[in-house]
Amino acid sequence: MEEKLDFSKIPFEYPMCLNQQCPKASTCLRQLTAQSIPEDTNYLVIVNPKKLPVQQETCLYYRSNVKIRFAKGFIGILESLPHKQMQVVIARLIIFFDRRTYYRVRKGERLLSPSEQKSILNILRSCGIAQPQDFDAYIEIYDW
Repeated sequence: MEEKLDFSKIPFEYPMCLNQQCPKASTCLRQLTAQSIPEDTNYLVIVNPKKLPVQQETCLYYRSNVKIRFAKGFIGILESLPHKQMQVVIARLIIFFDRRTYYRVRKGERLLSPSEQKSILNILRSCGIAQPQDFDAYIEIYDW
């Protein structure tokens, strides 16, 4: 059974699509969001209909309704490393993210996309960590 979107959990001003004839409409978050608009909503943000492809399989605005596994924090990974190795890993992660973002993703305040998870694991491997621990937590959500 397909999950119905909770309109209150949709990001603020998320652009919706009103093209119901699109071949991918049944799996597009933008179309599914438009279908879940409550009656009392006065204003919407929509993708300009003139910018949408006409009956084509590819659309720049398409967002899949398949949930993605995001990681939340990696303090456990760092704590499992010897101190000297941890210092090298932290320095490389700060270069990769920038200092402020590094601290946010380390604590889990900002989620890590699958590609960012791979990058972190590649940095760990380049520092000699063959089998790193799992991230602190995982969450499956839509990739808005």
